[in-house]
Amino acid sequence: MNWRFGEVGWRLLPGAIATILMAGLLNVGLIKPLEQVAYTSLFRLRGERQWDDRLVLVTIDDTSLKQIGRFPWKRTEYVNLIDRLTQADASVIAIDILLSEPTPEDTALAKAIDRSNRVILAQGEAEPGVPLLPVPKFQIAAVGSGHIRIQPDEDGVTRSIEPQANRVWAFGVAATMTYSMLREAIAVPDLSQRLWLNWTGRAERIPHYSFASVVRGEVPAAAFRHKIVVIGVTAAAINAAPTPFDRNPPASGVHLQATLIDNVLQRNTLKPISLGEMTLLFFAIGGIGFSVLLSYWRTGIQFAITTFAVAGWVGISVVLLKVNYLPPVVLPIGLMMSSAIATVLIERSRMNIALQRQSNQLRQRYESALVTRPIEDLDQFSPATSMQRLTQLTTLVDRLGRSETTQAAVARSLSIGLIASDLEGRVWFCNPIAASLLNIKVGSLLEPILVPSWIGMNEWQQLLRNPQPITIEKRRQDQWFCFQIEPLETRTDRVLIVIEDITLWKSIALDLGDQITELNQLSDLKDEYLSTVSHELRTPLTNMKIAIQLLKIAKTEIQKEHYLRILDNECNRESDLVNTLLDLQRLESGQQSFDIAPIDLHTWLPALLESFDRRTESRQQTFTLVIDPSLPRLNSDQGALDRIIVELINNACKYTPPNEQIVVSVDWVTPHVELSVKNSGVEIAEEARSQIFERFYRVPKADPWKQGGSGLGLALVQKLVESLQGTIEVTSENRWTIFTVKLPIHST
Repeated sequence: MNWRFGEVGWRLLPGAIATILMAGLLNVGLIKPLEQVAYTSLFRLRGERQWDDRLVLVTIDDTSLKQIGRFPWKRTEYVNLIDRLTQADASVIAIDILLSEPTPEDTALAKAIDRSNRVILAQGEAEPGVPLLPVPKFQIAAVGSGHIRIQPDEDGVTRSIEPQANRVWAFGVAATMTYSMLREAIAVPDLSQRLWLNWTGRAERIPHYSFASVVRGEVPAAAFRHKIVVIGVTAAAINAAPTPFDRNPPASGVHLQATLIDNVLQRNTLKPISLGEMTLLFFAIGGIGFSVLLSYWRTGIQFAITTFAVAGWVGISVVLLKVNYLPPVVLPIGLMMSSAIATVLIERSRMNIALQRQSNQLRQRYESALVTRPIEDLDQFSPATSMQRLTQLTTLVDRLGRSETTQAAVARSLSIGLIASDLEGRVWFCNPIAASLLNIKVGSLLEPILVPSWIGMNEWQQLLRNPQPITIEKRRQDQWFCFQIEPLETRTDRVLIVIEDITLWKSIALDLGDQITELNQLSDLKDEYLSTVSHELRTPLTNMKIAIQLLKIAKTEIQKEHYLRILDNECNRESDLVNTLLDLQRLESGQQSFDIAPIDLHTWLPALLESFDRRTESRQQTFTLVIDPSLPRLNSDQGALDRIIVELINNACKYTPPNEQIVVSVDWVTPHVELSVKNSGVEIAEEARSQIFERFYRVPKADPWKQGGSGLGLALVQKLVESLQGTIEVTSENRWTIFTVKLPIHST
C-alpha cells in the first residue's frame, strides 16, 4: 500500500514542479513579455477582418503636408473640411487633433463646428491627471469630446483603453455614442471596465482619403454620407502607434481610435480571460493531470503528446480570438512543456536509480555463484532509458546462469512480470508474477498465449523477424496492464516482455478526469449565470448612463423629455428585473409566505382579466374567457395566482400575431382546477420547450416585434405554481401553444 501511494506521488510530482516554476515566472513578470509576443502572433494567425463600412478616415498624410504646408495648419483648413463633410451629410465628424491653442481664426472654426452640429473633439493630457482641453469656443460649439489617452505596453502596442477618464468618454466611445443618437442605435459594450481592442487588420485597409483631396473636392460626397468620419494625422514619424498588423512602419494614433470605433460598431471588443484564482487553479490541475497522463507513455510518445497538446492550445487560442475572447497562451504552453520535461527527467532518474540499486544488490548477493564472465562491466552500461535498464537487469540474470536461486531472488525483488524468450517465442525465463498472470512456465511457447489476446498475429510475426519496441495497454476484466516488448540490448536473438498492473493509476487518471469535467461544468454554469445576470442588470444601467450624458448636452426641451423618458423606462426595467430576481430567490429558499384563502373564480377572474380586453383589441387579437359553471371555490393565495395568470396572458398577448386568438379556460377536473392559456398563430419548437422554464431563456426568433423581456417570467411562474403544490406544462402543435396549470382545490 505504501509503494502504491508513493508511486502516485511520483506521478503527480512533475506537474507540481511545473506549476511552481510557472507560478514563479508569473510572479516575477517574466511571462508578460512572452504573452505580448504571443498576443501579436495570435492576431497574425487569426488573420485580418473586414473594417466596418460605416467608418472612414480623412488623413493628414505626407501628401497633404506637401500641398498645404507644415503642420499644424491654420484653422481655415479645418473650416473648409468641416463644411464639405457637413454638406456630404456625414453622421459624425470626429477630429482626432488637439485644438487647445487659441488663434485668430478660432471664431470662424467655432461657427463651422456649430453649423455642423455633429463634431466630436479630442481631449488630451498636459500631464497625468491634468486634462488638455480644446479652446473654450470649440467646446461650446461641439456636440461632445473624448479623451485620447493611450497606455501602450512595453512593446509599444496599446491593448486596452479606459472607457472614461476625468469623467470624459474615450474618443472612440464618444464618437460612436453620437452616431447612435444621430443615425442608428448602437449597443455599447460594458463601459465599467477597460475596453480591450480587437485589432481588425492593417491600417491601410481602412477606407481613407487624403485631407488635401477632400478639401479640393476630389472625393465624391457619397463617400462620407451617413458615416463616422475620423480626422487625424498619419504622416510619417508623427503620433506613431504600432499594432499587431502594423509595426514597421507603425500605424498612428488615429488608427487606434478607428479600431475602437470599429469594435464598438461591430460589438466585438475583446473579452480577456484573466488569470484569476479559478483560472490559475484550472491550469495547475491541468498541468498535474497532464504529467500523470505522460507518465504512462515512453519518451517518444510523451514528446509527441506534448507537441500535439501545444499545437492544440495554439489552435484553441486562435479559435477563441475569432469569437472575441483573448486567452492566456504562454502559461498553459509553459505548463505543458515544463510538465513534459520534468516528467521525463524524474521518470528516467527514478528508473535509473532504482535499477542501479537492484543491479548492485544482485551483484553483491550472487557474484560468488556466477560461473560465467565477471559482471563489473555492468557499471559501464548507458543509463539512457528505463527499458534499457530493464534489459540490463535481464542480461544480468542471464549472466548469473539462470540458476534457480538467482531467478527466485529476481522474482521476489520485482513487482512486475518479466518474461524473456528467443525469436521462436520459447520462454527461457519468467518470474512468478508473469507465470501466474499468463499461466506459463519456462519452455512454454508464447504465441498461443499472447496471440491474439495481447498482440495481433501480424505484429507478433513481425516482432520475431525484426524485433522492435512495442507498448500496449490492455484491460482484463476489472484490471489494466501495461504490456511492453523490446529486444534485449546485448542479445539480438532474444526479446524481453514486461507486464505491469496499472489498474490503480488508470483508475486515478479516470477519476481525476471525471472530477475535472464536473468542476468545469459547475464553473461554466456559475459563470454563465453570473454573466447573464450581470448583463441583464448592466444593460439598463449603461443605457441610463448614456441618457444622462446626452441629457447634459441636450439643447432642446424635446430632447430633454426624450432622454428623461428613456431614464424612466430603464429605471422601471431595472426595478422589475431586481424584484423578479428577489421573488425567485425567496421562492427557491422557501422564505416566501402565502396567504391561503377561498377564491371564487367566477367573480374574481373576469374582473382580473378585464384590462386584457382593451389590450387585445388594440392589437387586433380575439380574447375569450371560458369558466366551467361547476367550478368549486379554490383555496389558494390570491396574489400568487394573480401573478401566474397575468404572466401567462402577458406572454400570450406579446407573441400572438394580429387576427389570432387568445383563449383562457378554467375547468374542474377532479381533484384539480385546470387553468389553460392558449394562443393561436405561433408554435414553440420541441427543443425550446424543454428549456422554456429556465431562467433568462428566450425562444430564438420568437419576438419579431422586438418587445424585449428578461426571460424570467416563466421561471417565476413555475416556482409559484410549484409552491402552491401545482404543476405547469406546455404543449405546442397545429399553430396553437397551450400552457396548462393544475392546482389542487385545497392548498396548504
